[in-house]
Amino acid sequence: MRLTLKLLYRYRIHFLAWVLYMFSEIFIVGWATGKFGRPVSYATHYTINILLFYFCSLKIYPIAFTSEISWLWKLPLMLILTFVGYLMINYYIDSNFFGHITVYNQEKVRLKPSYVLGVLWRALPIMGFAGFHYLFILHLEQVKRREIAEKKRWESLIAERDTQVQLAHARNSYLKAQINPHLLFNTLNFIYTDTIQSAPRAAEAIMSLSEVMRYSINCEFRSETVPLKEEIEQIYKLIELHQSRSDETLSFTLEIGPNVKKTMFIPLVLITMVENIFKHGIIHDPEHQAVLSIYVFKEILSINSKNIPGRSKLIPSQNTGLSNIKQRLMIAYGDKASLKYGMQNEYFVVSINVKLNS
Repeated sequence: MRLTLKLLYRYRIHFLAWVLYMFSEIFIVGWATGKFGRPVSYATHYTINILLFYFCSLKIYPIAFTSEISWLWKLPLMLILTFVGYLMINYYIDSNFFGHITVYNQEKVRLKPSYVLGVLWRALPIMGFAGFHYLFILHLEQVKRREIAEKKRWESLIAERDTQVQLAHARNSYLKAQINPHLLFNTLNFIYTDTIQSAPRAAEAIMSLSEVMRYSINCEFRSETVPLKEEIEQIYKLIELHQSRSDETLSFTLEIGPNVKKTMFIPLVLITMVENIFKHGIIHDPEHQAVLSIYVFKEILSINSKNIPGRSKLIPSQNTGLSNIKQRLMIAYGDKASLKYGMQNEYFVVSINVKLNS
């Protein structure tokens, strides 16, 4: 019942049009002739006519007009065949169940020219109205396609506008990022100049910090690779900076293989690994050296580190920097890069392997 009501509501205009058409035709013809047919006859013939209407508008015309040229022969042929079928159905029903053509003619139904012309006269307007219905459907489809195209165009314009807004924000952020570090570096230079005489060790630490920060900030705006030599130089400065903070000798070993410094690689990976070691590891135990090794062998860049984790530090806190490294490696190298880390014996170990050639 619910499905029936849903269909009635969806096609309410069709139902209303057919009801008005049938009742007005029945009333006008009956009133003009003074005779009315049987309800069963009306129901049967109008059902056949409605089926003819939708068969033509939804099947015949769409098939006939599939190409610009072939419809010239397809349409007449298909309409003739359709009419022949319509004629045979009407003849079978009239001759076997109702016995009369119309209320005008009480003769026995025979397949003669007058009967054929009568059925044709009935079929022609139905086929014509079906053609208008087909054209109306085409119009609705074109309107819908235009609406979809217009919607996509507006969505594209909105997306483009959002992109422009984001770019404007990015440019603004970039300018701010340039201004703020300049203030920082100018301040550090002032402190360095002011302390170089009274506290040369602290002054050198400030200068090393300034250079490492300048390199890191500049690299944030560079998406391309850089020679590992540049980053290794910053690692040495970072080691000197940490050494200046302690009277104890750092237990940190940096192993660099041949041809490493000339190798092009994304920046800030090595610095992040070294910062993790200094932040989370024990670096003053001569018996347990922290090690960072960098080698290139057969076009494979291998970066490995190991250190004893600090007893008061939680190892998961290292995952943020390593997760960032993993994301950057995936963006830059895809499946050509791998990163693994975890505990091996008493050491926290990080292993990166990158296939450099294509």
